[in-house]
Amino acid sequence: MMKEKWEEFRASLTDIVMISKKEFWLTMTVCALGGIVLGMLISPRKYTTIGSNNGNNSGNGGLGGKKAGDKAQEKIADWQEVEEKELGAEA
Repeated sequence: MMKEKWEEFRASLTDIVMISKKEFWLTMTVCALGGIVLGMLISPRKYTTIGSNNGNNSGNGGLGGKKAGDKAQEKIADWQEVEEKELGAEA
């Protein structure tokens, strides 16, 4: 039964079928987009970071603040102190 259906299917592959350019273009577009999605799903690299993450943990956003002994964190300006100095100099 299955073999008969397979033979019928193989015989139908030799038939010539006419399709419009629009149908062909849409078919190719769906295949390309499906391939992209399938590639993302089966790729070994699942977690990708896009960007350099510069400044995400600057301490000014309340995400941990300054750590003891962290030289880079000490160099970052405390904007509240800068504003107070500017306002004090104007008065």
